Amino acid sequence: MIQKIINYKDLQLEYFVKGSGPEVIFCMHGHSKSPFDFEFLASENRTIISLHLFYHGNSHFPESRIENNPLQVSEFKALVDVLLEKEKVDKFHMLAFSQGGRFVLSILPLYAERLKSVQLISPDGMDNNSFYNRTSRKKWARTLFKNWESNPKSIMKYAYLGKKLRLVRPKVYQFMENLTSDPETFQRASKTWRGFRLVQPNESEISKALMNYKIPFKIIMGKFDQVIRPPQAYAFAKRIHQENKVIEIECGHDFFNEKYRSMLEGVLEF
Repeated sequence: MIQKIINYKDLQLEYFVKGSGPEVIFCMHGHSKSPFDFEFLASENRTIISLHLFYHGNSHFPESRIENNPLQVSEFKALVDVLLEKEKVDKFHMLAFSQGGRFVLSILPLYAERLKSVQLISPDGMDNNSFYNRTSRKKWARTLFKNWESNPKSIMKYAYLGKKLRLVRPKVYQFMENLTSDPETFQRASKTWRGFRLVQPNESEISKALMNYKIPFKIIMGKFDQVIRPPQAYAFAKRIHQENKVIEIECGHDFFNEKYRSMLEGVLEF
């Protein structure tokens, strides 16, 4: 994959391109994942354009802006505009996993007339009012997480209590253990959680865009996913009038390892 970098004001976006086929697939990875997760989709008739989200690779969002001037959807859209113009892309597919799904859902209505399909894999951003998203908009919670960045293991005593009180599911507890085991990973999670808090998909605009432009739409969920669970996807799909557009495959939240990748490829359509 060929590495490229674009800039817009104080933002920098790294992305990778593979192929030169007419079917352009614009991909966004999940938290602590990689643009190369989507390389397996390369074929003669496809062009893969895969982003590094901010705080991954060489994509840059200023830490000094996190608290008082977090990322705006309009800024991210401006960066994507620069990319599409540079790559001479007109119509394209959008594909995203987990955290990348929040970004795709947020810009979906803004590119509706250019979209050939939208396919989301266990996407974040399906509920702006979830505890996870709601607390990111509370200053006290952001301050708490920033303080935990220097000692992420200290959060686990609260997670353990939540697990004992059955407020935290075992799989989520395990996910948090993995997250806090590496300070760099936890710091990235904290920065993205705080800095992306205004990247909120507009369900009404998404619904209108999908219906007005008849955009093929699909949500792919892991049947055993405890990080982002299938019921969340079904509820979201119903709210945006896309019932029957949720597909489950036999896996958890890890769709890209050798065991599950063929199943994932089998339900993607380009």
